[in-house]
Amino acid sequence: MAFPGTRDDDGMELDTCGHESPPRRVCDVCKRPRYAFVACSNGCLRTHQRAAHDPALPEETALRVRRAQAEKHRLSPDVWDLYAPQRERVMALVPQRPAGGSLCVFGAGKCDDLDLPQLAERFARVHLVDLDGEAMERARDRQPARVREAIVLHGGVDLSGLLAQLDAWGEDFPDDGTLAQTVFAAVHDIVGTLGGPFDVTLSTCVMSQLMAPFQTAWTASEETWGKVAAATSAVHLAVLARSTSAGGDAVLVFDVLSSDEAPELTTLYDRPSEELQSAIDSGVQSGAIALHPDPETLLGQIAGSGLGSLLRDPRLTGPWLWDTGAAMQLVYALAFRGP
Repeated sequence: MAFPGTRDDDGMELDTCGHESPPRRVCDVCKRPRYAFVACSNGCLRTHQRAAHDPALPEETALRVRRAQAEKHRLSPDVWDLYAPQRERVMALVPQRPAGGSLCVFGAGKCDDLDLPQLAERFARVHLVDLDGEAMERARDRQPARVREAIVLHGGVDLSGLLAQLDAWGEDFPDDGTLAQTVFAAVHDIVGTLGGPFDVTLSTCVMSQLMAPFQTAWTASEETWGKVAAATSAVHLAVLARSTSAGGDAVLVFDVLSSDEAPELTTLYDRPSEELQSAIDSGVQSGAIALHPDPETLLGQIAGSGLGSLLRDPRLTGPWLWDTGAAMQLVYALAFRGP
């Protein structure tokens, strides 16, 4: 995002706090696709929000993020039928193990990409984890009694581990040592909260969402965005690894590209995985598209890090496209064995 002015280089309309200092904060309350209010400090942001929005609005950005996520889920349309292909793919990735044991799903949300009755038949306990606990409660309460009894909810869990830093880091991003210490502490806290380990862990396209609150609330350099992306991914992968029991299975389902950035994805929806991969390879090689994260690079990073001893025997699936209703998402999955 540009420095204060009427429009940035992408044609976005900007209102500013009027100070000469570079903007650091974006008003997450009034931000729209082509409009943003930017401020040079937390103080200027709060002055704007008191004047332009409800005076009772929480000053803490993390609390506003939690409320906005719950409201988004509550007002979102019914996509159960639309998500049927995605649900089928996700369920097929859940390892076939003897009945019983425990499953933990990260990023469960509204559970539209999960078949909860089927999971309750396969696992004695189905743990669901998400920032929005109310969305999971509604999904659980729609189920028959036998399914409800198998479900254990972990609502209000920040899987990025960093939401509490939104205001402080938005004004003064930490040095690498402090960032690493915060990541380590976040992993410890999340794993401790969940009370695992679990026989199977499953992450359902939540990793790409962990940066969204920061992108909504900050202006930052490419270097800073790179560090935030690395930190949130490190937290999530470490939580996945440390929540998986010895000899258990972990599955990471993750999206890497949207038709918002690559409209040509919409023409590839019904293509076989091999043909889709070929088209993606051509686009990457030509520079027309970029995958975030690149699946092969992610695989190499995991193998070369300390997580390689915790997430063993990695297996990367071919790609598929997920119609979310708002866009097409290019999706892969990585399956691992626990330590």
